[in-house]
Amino acid sequence: MKLSRETLADRLFDQLRQQILSGRLAPGRRLPSEREIGEAFGVGRTTVREAIGGLVSAGFVARDGRALVVRDPNSVGPMALGFATVASRESVQQVYEVRKLIEVHAIRLAALNRTADDLANLHEKLARMDTDDPQAYHAADPEFHAAIAKASGNEVLHQLFQSAREVFFKLPTFWRVFGPHRHSPRIGSGHHGHSALLEAIEAGDSDAAAERMHALLDKVETDLVAAIVASQTHGAEEVDETGDALPILISTSVDDESNRTKG
Repeated sequence: MKLSRETLADRLFDQLRQQILSGRLAPGRRLPSEREIGEAFGVGRTTVREAIGGLVSAGFVARDGRALVVRDPNSVGPMALGFATVASRESVQQVYEVRKLIEVHAIRLAALNRTADDLANLHEKLARMDTDDPQAYHAADPEFHAAIAKASGNEVLHQLFQSAREVFFKLPTFWRVFGPHRHSPRIGSGHHGHSALLEAIEAGDSDAAAERMHALLDKVETDLVAAIVASQTHGAEEVDETGDALPILISTSVDDESNRTKG
């Protein structure tokens, strides 16, 4: 059975992550080249680049000039250690169920409790989202949502949002959809949709704020799932399943897993 590129990228990300956590890929060591990794797992360059991009996004490797260097796994946030288990379409839906529970209530409270300082903070965060630079937009997006949680006036709710923030915004699925190699298609309602949230908060209309937040998150979830399905459909035709050689860095268990991907 031929696996889609999405499935292989997730699996490859997990295997490389395990190499880092086990110490086989030691901190400070350069990551093997794309060609070496591709030959080891029998996958194409696109799959390798997606998996490596996930390692960078999750903090397991860092760029040092033109090289990729393994970071100390102790410096990686605990939420990132489990990313490989939450990279599916079903997981995106689960994440957005939780986001709706937290953020719809948070914005309802924000519309009732926001202060002048909260509004100034929200306007500043929203201004940073008014850009044609996709990377700048997606960097500012979590800050705007965090500002709404803070404006709720409920510090427990704010801390709950902050503790879940890595899962909300840094899933491997998200970087693949938003990353430069995908030309960062606009997912969701963009600056306009977030501006409508702030308008409702500023007007003190808690019902409108809650309705708009739910609609915004629902659209982002729908767009993400559609992008994942499209990636799986189109990626299946691009997978290169040739190559059996495994370098020393790959453990026996990884060898077995790699062989299973070719069945």
